[in-house]
Amino acid sequence: MAKPSTDKPAQKEILLVFRHAPYGSALAREGLEAVLACGAMGAKTSVLYINEGVWQLLEAQNSAAIDCKNQAAMASALPLYDIDDIWVDEDSLRQRNLSGADINAGKIISRSRVQTLLASSNKSILSF
Repeated sequence: MAKPSTDKPAQKEILLVFRHAPYGSALAREGLEAVLACGAMGAKTSVLYINEGVWQLLEAQNSAAIDCKNQAAMASALPLYDIDDIWVDEDSLRQRNLSGADINAGKIISRSRVQTLLASSNKSILSF
């Protein structure tokens, strides 16, 4: 009789993809709330900013006029929730005439690395 396996299955990872601008809808705020909830629950969580989502990390944001929390400031708190894998698509920055000096969080990665992240079979992907 075969013994039951004591190997734990690989922990499922969660990748949250931010594709939309920080203001104008609730997507960015709700996405950050989801990231924080995943981190607080101990899930292996990573974040990818792509397309219009890179605006969420723009250092010079003044959201007081629209009575919203600053998305960049909130994103900079992610490591406090053990969310250290924060990636930013290099092509998305370049297409918007932004650079790493303009954003306050994240590791800038190539488009091929973005494609690898999205294709990973061990990740659940949530898009905001």
